Amino acid sequence: MMQRVCDLRRFQPVTTLMRAASRLGDGPLWYLTAVVLLTCGGAVERWAALAAGISIALCVALFTLVKNRIGRPRPFEIWADLPCQMLPPDRFSFPSGHTMTAFAVCGALAVLLPGSLGIFLPMAILIGFSRIFLGLHYPTDVLVGALLGSTIGLAVGRLILMYMVV
Repeated sequence: MMQRVCDLRRFQPVTTLMRAASRLGDGPLWYLTAVVLLTCGGAVERWAALAAGISIALCVALFTLVKNRIGRPRPFEIWADLPCQMLPPDRFSFPSGHTMTAFAVCGALAVLLPGSLGIFLPMAILIGFSRIFLGLHYPTDVLVGALLGSTIGLAVGRLILMYMVV
């Protein structure tokens, strides 16, 4: 499966899109989202920004712990004919931190700003797929990252929703 996905690299526009999606998942998309929510929104949007920030912090703590405990090598380290298209942000592969944070933000915002799902779910999926495409993660890294991130984001969003004062 990974080989078929990576065969799409011969299409330069697709590779450019995947690199851009992955770079957005490095943080710029989340910073921009926070700035827009905090400066252009009302009380609910500020709570949503807080929920997203907490979700990201929890994800970073969890994926750092899990990655260092499991120590799964990245695909490009195992398969010589699968070159990496970007430098990895850390040493290990499982789970995908980019995917985890993308789905966590998506989940938190979906609870508090239901209309945001149409924007952030496609972005989260694209970020997750880009990590496989670029040779940085196995599909299972991305799948587990999406499940963990969604769970964290939805839980944080629901907790904030229960206690927020508008």
